[in-house]
Amino acid sequence: MKKRFMLSLTALIASAALFVIASFAWFVLSTYSPVDTIPGGTKGVLYDLGGEFIIGSVIYPELELLSEDISITSYSTESLYLRIKIVYLRINVNYIDSEYVVSSPTIDIYSDNFNDEHLSVILNSNFFYESDEYWYYDELIYGDSVTHTLITSLYYDGFKASNEYATEPLSISIILEVSTGEDGVWDPLTTLTTTT
Repeated sequence: MKKRFMLSLTALIASAALFVIASFAWFVLSTYSPVDTIPGGTKGVLYDLGGEFIIGSVIYPELELLSEDISITSYSTESLYLRIKIVYLRINVNYIDSEYVVSSPTIDIYSDNFNDEHLSVILNSNFFYESDEYWYYDELIYGDSVTHTLITSLYYDGFKASNEYATEPLSISIILEVSTGEDGVWDPLTTLTTTT
């Protein structure tokens, strides 16, 4: 009886250890995501993406939507170029015949026309905007385990967005793409999305 109890206890401990090891392995694999679509002989990109959107809150103007800064750390063997695109749901209000008319929600892309944007984004100062609607990171990202902060703040601007957003589902996506050279071949790395 005692021998059977000891065998059962040993099996239980071994199962618990296996569960912990498998969970840790899953966590590591989901944190460092390989991407095998990059041309030029690159077998994959190992990176760690930091930051995330807030969870479980109603989105309203001036509410900071990032719970922590969006950042990237590369562990790859090759240097990478990075570009991002920020896509969001926008609702326009027009003044027609002495009356405010709310338009249907449309998808908009965050650009360098800050006077017209309903979204306010604070990007790293090394980003510059191009006519293809992407923000380009003006530094190479080396595989040296250095963290590069990309976005420090993101919210709907209260001076341009108001009650018209209260009844509509909102969506914001940050699309990250990488390239190994200046040849113009870009491949998707990941997309961060929040919706209400």
